[in-house]
Amino acid sequence: MKVNKLGFLSILALLGFMGFTVSIPFFGFFGFAQYIRYFFVTPDELFQQNVRKAASYGFFSGVWATGLAIAVHFLFPAILPVNIVLVSCYVVSMICFTISLVVLEINEQREI
Repeated sequence: MKVNKLGFLSILALLGFMGFTVSIPFFGFFGFAQYIRYFFVTPDELFQQNVRKAASYGFFSGVWATGLAIAVHFLFPAILPVNIVLVSCYVVSMICFTISLVVLEINEQREI
């Protein structure tokens, strides 16, 4: 049986438990728990195509958000700190990847 590697993103949900002891923002990592369901999905060609399409949406949206955040930081350094600028690429990329993958899966289910 072929293992769907997208399910391994759910391991990041374990970092959410650090929110109880280290810092409250770690609770956001519990959002990765929704990727557990991909361990039970057989990765066929359409699924791989949807993942590639969603990954490209996530990548380019992250590049766009980082460029925009860097421009805002250089124009108004007091408004947007450097750590937020660096984190913006990752956060926007993961959100856009997840949303676009869900939308593509819903569209796939409607076609069946």
